[in-house]
Amino acid sequence: MTIDYTKLSNAHPLFSRLSGQVLWVLMEEHGVSEADIDAFMDHAMQWREAHLTVMHDLLEHPEQYMQITIDTVEGLPQEQHACATCENLRGKVLPASHPDLIAMLPPYSLGCRARARMITKDELPDDAVEIQPNDCPAHNFMCNSGWFLTYPWAKNVS
Repeated sequence: MTIDYTKLSNAHPLFSRLSGQVLWVLMEEHGVSEADIDAFMDHAMQWREAHLTVMHDLLEHPEQYMQITIDTVEGLPQEQHACATCENLRGKVLPASHPDLIAMLPPYSLGCRARARMITKDELPDDAVEIQPNDCPAHNFMCNSGWFLTYPWAKNVS
């Protein structure tokens, strides 16, 4: 089965606002080198596709659960790690059948470290805490740290 990434993007509160052109201009306006922009664009498109694939899988399997994980990025200072709001979501779960699933799905901004993963009922931790709508940050265009604008993409992403 082919995944319709455009349809999924249009349904997600962040991805519906992001395009390659928007990302390119944002980075250009912040003085990012062309080599880093090229490397970042490759990374961003893979990042987007990975998130949308999980979104697709959750929508296709409403009997499963979403669990929040937090990505790490090698070599970043502590103040540029995941924000406290996203860090507090680590490990929390939500049934894939939840009516607000898409609105609660990470990423919440460009540069967001939160990621959803699909787990089965058997993988659900005994002490699982369900995400509440007010736990999730608003879907903003860019994370507060802006770490991705200064990260040396050309040297660190192959």
